[in-house]
Amino acid sequence: MIRSIVKTARFMRHPRTATRWAGEFLDDKIVTPRHRRHSEYYDHRAMQLVDALSVVLNVAGPDVEAELAKLPDFLTSERPANNPTDKWVATNELAAIDYVAVKLLRPEIVVETGVWSGTSSWSILHAMDEIAHGRLISIDLPTPNTNVLPEVGHLVPKYLRYRWELRIGAARTLLPSVIQEVGQIDIFQHDSRHSYSNQTFEFSTAWPAISPQGLLVSDDVSNDALHDACESWNQSPVIVHQSKSSPVGLVRK
Repeated sequence: MIRSIVKTARFMRHPRTATRWAGEFLDDKIVTPRHRRHSEYYDHRAMQLVDALSVVLNVAGPDVEAELAKLPDFLTSERPANNPTDKWVATNELAAIDYVAVKLLRPEIVVETGVWSGTSSWSILHAMDEIAHGRLISIDLPTPNTNVLPEVGHLVPKYLRYRWELRIGAARTLLPSVIQEVGQIDIFQHDSRHSYSNQTFEFSTAWPAISPQGLLVSDDVSNDALHDACESWNQSPVIVHQSKSSPVGLVRK
């Protein structure tokens, strides 16, 4: 508790970032709970990993299983239960989705929001390295919790970083500029702040830029944002069970 207070106090020395973070904290705790009316929408669509990837990628189950069998040990090993940062680390299911999607879709450009220690970034870049194709642009906004890390994305090994561009700042500022810069993206992944307003912003900003047959991935589908977005796009999401309470949402364009 004392360490958390000290970390937060140090973080608050940067007024602009601290003000933004405080506003987002209120959004998470007060606004988002009012937008949780469609949990059954996700529950009824939830699928196991292989079945979900088979549907959304339009490939046979055995082909998905063949790619999953190639997952590096890093992505299949159990995470330490006493890891103090484990709450913010991507699950094995999300890492597997990233790996298989990159291997089978062979994207030119992948954009992700939310990096933390870099589990998803590592899996995306590892798959790109295997197919010798692709570029990853990651956006991450530091919070008081980031101070427990050696650095944002520290898990990503140096030999994979030549395909990676990490941009530090708020997605509300950086995501539109990234899209304007690259024009079109093939996979967009949301794994930043999982509030209704933030997810709605990221989905609505990224979707028009996703290429035909491209893919939107959202971790922690825990409010109405994906439901509302899919209703407006006339799309049906594929929902993936994972080893935490909130599932992953997948939408193929």
